[in-house]
Amino acid sequence: MSPRRAKAVTGRAGDDPATALRQHLIDTADDLLAQRPVATITTREIARTAGVSDGVLYNYFADKYELLLAALLRRYHRLADRFAAALPEPGTGTVAGNLHAFARASLDFQADLLPMGVGLISEPALLHRFMETIHADLHGPQANQSRLSGYLLGEQALGRVPAHVDTVAAATLLTGACLSFAIAGHVLPDGVRPDPATALPAAVETLLNGVLARQEHAGAE
Repeated sequence: MSPRRAKAVTGRAGDDPATALRQHLIDTADDLLAQRPVATITTREIARTAGVSDGVLYNYFADKYELLLAALLRRYHRLADRFAAALPEPGTGTVAGNLHAFARASLDFQADLLPMGVGLISEPALLHRFMETIHADLHGPQANQSRLSGYLLGEQALGRVPAHVDTVAAATLLTGACLSFAIAGHVLPDGVRPDPATALPAAVETLLNGVLARQEHAGAE
């Protein structure tokens, strides 16, 4: 390893040099993506920020877009892991409280994912690769809605959600509401955008009183 490359990966004890440098390049791209639009990030800037020569990038990635894709996927998986960690299990707490937890986690996930997608509009080839990859992943956005419908199925088995409820439709309604709130949070000005502190409980209560209601609302909690 050249002195310049050795300096670039200082502090990565335990990794072999090639793995350490590859991860360092992804770290650098990740940091740059947090600071600026993807279209303004150049190969030369990534290399200089990483402390390596321009050609080193091509030893580990086919092109700049493959490196940026790796960084974007890392950012995405952090969001997906955070979402999964916030989800309750059937039979715990109350249905109302659990649906609010799902809604909060879904809103946070979508609010953070939207800027990533919007930032890639100017790079359609990269956007396509990113969307194709995350939707092929078991942790893709479609899985979040499936987790909610799966939760509702579990509650049906326990008798806490009526057997006639279409769990996929119920999950679609709540997930769609969260997406609407997430978009509004990015595009609407203060005083107009919905406040999640009131909007989320209202959406959950509407779902409980409508789609998920049983006679006299019994067993909803």
